[in-house]
Amino acid sequence: MVKYFRDIILLSFFALAGCALEQKENDESQRFADFIEAVYQRRIASHPMLAAQLGVDKDQDKWDDFSMERREEEIGLHQRDLLTLHQEFDYERLEEETQLNYRAFEADLELRIERDLWRYHISPINQIVGLHLEIVGILKNSHPIESVTDARAYITRMVAVGTPLDQFIKFLKIREEKGFFLSKSVIPRLIGAARSIIADPVEGDRKDSNILLVDFSRKISHLDISEQNKTQLVTDVKQALRQHFIPAYQRLIRAFEDHQKFDVNDRGVWRMPDGDQFYQFLLRQFTTTDITADEVHSYGLSEVARIHQEMEQIKKKVAFDGDLKAFFDHLKTSPQFHYPNTEQGRADYLQDTNLIVAQAKDRIETILSVPMQHDLIIKRMEAYREKSAPIAFYEGGEAEGDTPGTIYLGMYDMAGIGRYDMNSLLYHEGIPGHHMQLSIMQSQKHIPNLRKYYVWWSNTAFTEGWALYAEYLAKEMGLYTDPYAEFGRLAGELWRACRLVVDSGLHAKRWTRQQSIDYFNENTANSEENNAREVDRYLAVPGQAIAFKIGMRKILQLREKARLQLLDKFDVREFHYIILKNGPLPLHLLEGEVDHWVKNKKG
Repeated sequence: MVKYFRDIILLSFFALAGCALEQKENDESQRFADFIEAVYQRRIASHPMLAAQLGVDKDQDKWDDFSMERREEEIGLHQRDLLTLHQEFDYERLEEETQLNYRAFEADLELRIERDLWRYHISPINQIVGLHLEIVGILKNSHPIESVTDARAYITRMVAVGTPLDQFIKFLKIREEKGFFLSKSVIPRLIGAARSIIADPVEGDRKDSNILLVDFSRKISHLDISEQNKTQLVTDVKQALRQHFIPAYQRLIRAFEDHQKFDVNDRGVWRMPDGDQFYQFLLRQFTTTDITADEVHSYGLSEVARIHQEMEQIKKKVAFDGDLKAFFDHLKTSPQFHYPNTEQGRADYLQDTNLIVAQAKDRIETILSVPMQHDLIIKRMEAYREKSAPIAFYEGGEAEGDTPGTIYLGMYDMAGIGRYDMNSLLYHEGIPGHHMQLSIMQSQKHIPNLRKYYVWWSNTAFTEGWALYAEYLAKEMGLYTDPYAEFGRLAGELWRACRLVVDSGLHAKRWTRQQSIDYFNENTANSEENNAREVDRYLAVPGQAIAFKIGMRKILQLREKARLQLLDKFDVREFHYIILKNGPLPLHLLEGEVDHWVKNKKG
């Protein structure tokens, strides 16, 4: 009896100790959650453009501060946040999910601080991501007008646009003084985009007025105000365009034109001071690994050879008489593989892409163990970025699900769009690619708000690696219904494999721009114009394009490792959820999560 009561007392003691420990973990995790939410709110408060992109109704009449003083202040805040993280929180007392958020936030802060050490090396603008495009994107896509107040805020933003653009121009001049320049081939693309933003374009079959005037007029047409008031608002926005917005963009264009007077060129980053170290930083930033330029180049060459062999098998299957290069030329030039460069051709393309997306939606349950909560739509890309942007990109909707995710398709030149590779393109951008990826993340309650918004240079290997893996996954879903579509999937992977060769060739092995374009022309079925765009992309954003294949390889490696360990307990749907449920992560953290899942499944 004495032993019995002693055991009861001991059990009660351990239960109480366990409850106390659990309570401490809960308290510490809540403190961390409060801290990281405070950082998020601080960033929203100081970045009106981020607030607009996230659908936060705050400072609708303001732009971000791009001054050097603000840059220094932000780096100081990142350093302070990292110090707080290390000094104010006991990592061991955090709950498991909170520990992952801690490590992810820590990695993000460390990257931001290290990235600033290369502030003059990193190109501040490019033809895909840049302030000139972001300003228009905010007004068009992230500035709703539901009242006269909203309309006035839109006009105020147009009037004030000179401040952020002039701050950018000042930074461009500082870089010039330090001997850092934009790539020669990129500058005309920047000038062209800026001119299209302030022009009244008549491009082929597209006849529009100024894009912002059209956008503003459309938005206020739904307001419950008098026609006289609507007319006055349109008059005011025209005045803002003529007197403020257009002159500011003209100053930016002149700055680009003046920039060309320097010794700008199309050489890789090896030309810069400490160029080799800078490129190694870029590889680490985008891949979240320690892969070297030589390893990238070697892996790329081996993958190009492997994919060519698989393409040879499809060439035989369709009974094409000729070598692989001739087959590429056939796909580039034969009308059967392209849509007419007409409005009807564009309409047919949109119709077919919607059908492909609908078929993918119907098979989600075969690859994912949880439902998706966000819709997906397809739109034509806006005229101001259609010429210089990639042929497609994805923009996520709002976290609440009211705004759907959107695939934007470039249709300026239909000759550059192949029917055979449109499937893989849509699977990459939509389902099971970026849209599914983002939808799962947005539905997770344990991911802090700070980690739910997209930063284009952060965790690229995870984000783009999944999307490239999704192109492969679509094959397992039975979504490629003919040999040409399967060839298109291989063509997409080949394109990404060539990126490994060309990006490292440009920036570590001193390839020329033309040498790089020639490599694409010889080894892919892409049009020469698309290949030139690609190379210019690597000149503008070195290292980023490498992350696609590196991320895909890691996901495939983790999947095979888990399958071999779990055998009949392996469920690919659960695996995909484990990959996606914590949002973008450095690859080493992702591997840790998969290993933890496998351990728990094995029991």
